[in-house]
Formats: sequence, structure tokens, C-alpha cells
Amino acid sequence: MRREIPIIITFVVGIIFVLNQVTTGNIPGTAWTLREIVRSGLSPWTIIVAAFALGLASVNLLRIHGNIISRKRTGWVYSAILIVTMVFFGITRTMVELNPANRELAAFYGNFFNFLYAPLAGTMFALLAFYIASAAYRAFRLRSLEATILLVAAVIVMLGAAPAGALMWDYFPSLQRWLLSVPSLAGQRAIIIGAALGGFATSLRILLGLERGHLGGE
Repeated sequence: MRREIPIIITFVVGIIFVLNQVTTGNIPGTAWTLREIVRSGLSPWTIIVAAFALGLASVNLLRIHGNIISRKRTGWVYSAILIVTMVFFGITRTMVELNPANRELAAFYGNFFNFLYAPLAGTMFALLAFYIASAAYRAFRLRSLEATILLVAAVIVMLGAAPAGALMWDYFPSLQRWLLSVPSLAGQRAIIIGAALGGFATSLRILLGLERGHLGGE
């Protein structure tokens, strides 16, 4: 029963959420609608589950990096910085939420967030640009017809977006817009449709109890 009960709950809740999108009337014999049940009875549980998931992830993070620090493994200093930062921001944000009228505390938290976290995040994304450039160089080598098409399209898009491209040839911006709005958009829609079908198939398997990986099964 330890697996049957979660499967039944998953099936019932999943069916309610699915029918909630396609029905508007009351449930037969009651004054309730599925939308009211989802809004008042099920939606708050998503917040509760998300909070527990966040708490579990935080505890797991502390356990893993605490073990790294205790064993003085390579890079343990970064683990210590991660834990101290997580605890500091967690405590500070909690105090801000519990004291909404304290503007000094909110400004203190905002200064750390805006002048410490935001610049570090921007630096991280800036460093990623070099890795992206390296990956693009390896991908754009003329080893096949597909790589050649990718290289030509990438060059046209970059030249069309740069002011120098329009000076070199007036049609570069037009070609860039066409590549982004026709071939690129068609490919993105195909990927989204494929992902949606895959998500639907996985959801259906979970609803029917065929997929039990979330229960610890195979």
C-alpha cells in the first residue's frame, strides 16, 4: 500500500488538474466546480510541497558541502563560502519578511543583493561567453554540410546584428531577420512540440502508474 496510495493520489489530482482546464460547470450533485477545488484546495499544496522541497534541498546542500569541509577536500573553501552565503541570505531575508516596516534592514539586504550578488552573477555570465565562443569555434568547423550551413547562418546573423554588417551589405539585416523569423523559429517550434509530446507521454505514464521512478521504483 505504500506505493498504491501515492499512485491513487497522483491519478486523482492529475485528473482534477486536467479536467479543470476543459470544464466550467459544477460537479454533479454538488455546488463546487473543479476550478474552485483547484484554487482553494489543491493550489496551496503546491506552495507547501515547494517549501518542503526547498528545505530538503538546503539540508542536502549543507550535508554534502559540510562533509567536504570536514574532510578538507580540494576546494573546501568554496564550499564554506557557499554555506556561509546561503545561511546569511536565508536569515537576512527571513528577518526582512518578518519586519516589513524596517526599511534599514531592507536596505541592508538590498545592498548585499544589488552590490554583491548581482555583480558576481554578471561576472559569471561574462566568463561563460569565452566558453560559448570556444564551443562555437569547435561546432563551426567545416567538417560536414550541416556544420557549413550552421557556420554561414551564424555569420549572417552576427553581421546582421552588428552595425558594421549593414555598412558592408544592405541585405545583411534583412537576411538576419528572415533567418530568425523563418528557419530558426520553425526549428524552435518543432523542438517545443516534441518536448510537449514527450511531457504528455511522461505525464500519462505517471497518471496510469506505469512510471514509478518518483516512488523509488524502476
